[in-house]
Amino acid sequence: MAAFLAYIAYQQMAINKRKLNLDLYNKRFSVYTDTLRFYQELVDEKVSQETHRSFIASKEASRFLFSEDSSIFELLDLMHSESFKITGFKQHGKEISGTPEFVEGFKISQETFFWFGKQLTELKNKMSPYLNQ
Repeated sequence: MAAFLAYIAYQQMAINKRKLNLDLYNKRFSVYTDTLRFYQELVDEKVSQETHRSFIASKEASRFLFSEDSSIFELLDLMHSESFKITGFKQHGKEISGTPEFVEGFKISQETFFWFGKQLTELKNKMSPYLNQ
């Protein structure tokens, strides 16, 4: 009877470990999908508050979900701060249209778009050891 109970306890432990790994995978994957959604809305006319908040929450959660690799959080944090170059131009670009500042703002905004796209590839590479398990 003791051996049978030990076997059941071992099975429960194995199931709980698999569930923990699945939960970690889901949370880590949501960091990636929230980042993709944020980028997609940056390309569109406006980033919704819900998407922006989800991205910020995922960025902050990445500090703990990827604690072995702080570069993931640092990259997400940099992506967040750089995104203001895009959103700022979209929100205030019309106010300065026809001026040299508009041309410079447009150039910076476009460079940031291209930079952001490259960083998504970098993020995918950094996260792949955590997501390919």
